[in-house]
Amino acid sequence: MATLSAILSVAEPTGVWQTIIKAFEAGVGSYILAVVLITLIIRLIWAPLDTINKKLNKKNARIQAKMQPELEKIKAKYGADKNLLNRKTQEVYKRYNFSMTGSCLFMILFLALNLLIFFSLFAGLNSMADYKISQEYDYLKYNYANVLNLTDQQYNEQNTAFFEQYGTLTFEVIDNQIVAKNAEGEIIAQTEYKTDFSYTTDENQVDGEGNVILDENGQPLKVVVSSDKAIYDLVTKFVSPQPQTNENGEVVTGENGETIYEEKYVGDEILIGEVTYKQVIDSYVTRYIVTCYENRPEKSSFLWIENYWIADSPFKNSIFTYDEFVGEIGSNNVSEYEQVIYNSFMSNLDAQVGRVNGYLILAILSVGISFLSIFLGNLTGKKKGEKTKQPTGGKVMMIVLPIIMGIFAIFYNSVFAIYLVVGQAINAALAPLENLIINKWDEHDEKKQQEKQNSVVSYRRK
Repeated sequence: MATLSAILSVAEPTGVWQTIIKAFEAGVGSYILAVVLITLIIRLIWAPLDTINKKLNKKNARIQAKMQPELEKIKAKYGADKNLLNRKTQEVYKRYNFSMTGSCLFMILFLALNLLIFFSLFAGLNSMADYKISQEYDYLKYNYANVLNLTDQQYNEQNTAFFEQYGTLTFEVIDNQIVAKNAEGEIIAQTEYKTDFSYTTDENQVDGEGNVILDENGQPLKVVVSSDKAIYDLVTKFVSPQPQTNENGEVVTGENGETIYEEKYVGDEILIGEVTYKQVIDSYVTRYIVTCYENRPEKSSFLWIENYWIADSPFKNSIFTYDEFVGEIGSNNVSEYEQVIYNSFMSNLDAQVGRVNGYLILAILSVGISFLSIFLGNLTGKKKGEKTKQPTGGKVMMIVLPIIMGIFAIFYNSVFAIYLVVGQAINAALAPLENLIINKWDEHDEKKQQEKQNSVVSYRRK
């Protein structure tokens, strides 16, 4: 089939993450597997930094616990004199070789880099989702428009036999031609498959004062009808009635603000008995669009999720309403004719194959695994048999962070939710190993400290 890359509503994103994901997808043949592999690589690269961060946090927490009694005494004694209190506090810090700035610097850098990866990947996958949603819609839209174009040709040729076979008509793209076949599989009509319906008229372009606009050679510029306007004209000719307009070209509305449509259009004419052109065309076009949807070049279903570029949620439908579609790809990426075109066939597609897009499974998994990951990560602050009081901030994070992960999974595309689930699962799996490394590291530091103290004692005895 002819490519639609030149006429997509949303341009293909070219950011760093999109390029990386596309490279992985080209190698493994799946966006989901590509994201899983990228997540695994990120987490494995990140693990040493995470281990160092936890080690430093643990070390600082122990030093602060040792200093706390002295700091409380100083505060009680010198609390009225801020300058003296600050000087005495710094003396304690110096004695314990503790720097508030130094202890926080790595943690701040670690957090900043973590947030940079999180939000840049989030933005990258969102832009990729917009592109994929637009790509799928344009694929259906241009298949739909080509069937209408073939319909228009048969109508103009007054080929009644073509329409009488509407119940068995099938369509197919063969060698850049859209062909119609009858019940026996015979081709009964065909025309060029178009990826651009724009055309130039014989009408001259004029400026605001009615003067003809000339090109660089002094020739009148002709009015060019855009591709979407040409498709809109086909739609309003056969499928959707055209709104009435006044002498100023403004759409006429009723008392309650509803649009008033023309009473008659081609699709409203009786064809056979009580069957209208609209019913005939809806019948065979809907069958073809359902076939296109089920056999689209890039299927985006995954397990229980119909479209992984949409949230795994029962509040999201696999087929958007027009307002939802605009909300996803942005109003600047749709033309003024898009709503009529979209509703003329997507509502029928929704009635045939639309369903809820998911069941919040990824959201539940992201909350549960995130909680488990934090819980296991907090164990790095304890040795076997050691009892330590968990900081209030740690308790809050065990609740707040999983909720945040769940919110992202509910309201944003499922690909990003899969990244969250896989990432937290890897963190949980690595937590025991990090705990072992940190405890061994502590034992090594304590051994060196003990050797240093023994050396000092031995020297003094001499």
